[in-house]
Amino acid sequence: MADDSLIQTTNPQPKLVGRPHGLYGSACQYQLGIIMPMSFVFVDGLNNGSYISLLDNMSIVPSLKMPIVGDIDLFLLAGGYAFAQTHRADFKSGDAIVRLNVVSVH
Repeated sequence: MADDSLIQTTNPQPKLVGRPHGLYGSACQYQLGIIMPMSFVFVDGLNNGSYISLLDNMSIVPSLKMPIVGDIDLFLLAGGYAFAQTHRADFKSGDAIVRLNVVSVH
């Protein structure tokens, strides 16, 4: 289960713009792989209350694309993808910093 912080930058005092809600689950028997259904709920500005949803079956790689599979409110009927880049992953603590660039047409 995930309820993380979606911020604009990696600065020590970042601005919170949303909350990623979702799940991470093991998706591979013999290697590290994760299935990740996730909704990014916006809590600031014009997007406040809207969200986009992503679904991906991924492995831990430096970068990957994830499709946008569902949207609501401001992003109703939108489509697109998110390009994710892992900057840091600590498997002992379970913490990671992932940068997402989202392209959405609505």
